[in-house]
Amino acid sequence: MSGTPIQQGTLLVKELVKSLCNNSNSQKSKASIITYNMDIREVIAMCPVTSIKTVSINEECIGPKNLGKAIKHVNDFSPESKIVFIITKGRPSDVQLYNEQIKLCKNNNDDIIVIHGNIDKYGDTFNEIARIVSPWDNVSFPEIIKSLFGGKEKTSSDGRDILQDPPKVIEIQIE
Repeated sequence: MSGTPIQQGTLLVKELVKSLCNNSNSQKSKASIITYNMDIREVIAMCPVTSIKTVSINEECIGPKNLGKAIKHVNDFSPESKIVFIITKGRPSDVQLYNEQIKLCKNNNDDIIVIHGNIDKYGDTFNEIARIVSPWDNVSFPEIIKSLFGGKEKTSSDGRDILQDPPKVIEIQIE
């Protein structure tokens, strides 16, 4: 991706982070942001989601889409259960590694959420592995966050819903 698509992807990441910060159930989570193409790069290292103030993805994502390599990085860094958001317009180039790493995610009961910019062409690639596959143009991060963090809520003394055991790790990947 480059130009307008990378700008749109960056805006989606900003919206996702904002939704995570605005949901009292996900505020205690940690997140990192990883870009991937031929190589992977941690744009934001693992930190509390509320400490992410700016997101800037400046490089063009050209060449092979090594999503398997990116997911391996996530799995190596964080073997516990996690939520992985993938924001993409394509499909993985490193299919064998991708399939191996996705199998590890499934075995670990990870939630995988795919936000796709070309869902008509490549969206089916992710249907079997993702809990949610949503097109870029009508994604609702507040609804997705609510669906991920719902079901284990209690109400605090100030009336806010709080997740008793929030996931510790949220990975956000963009290609």
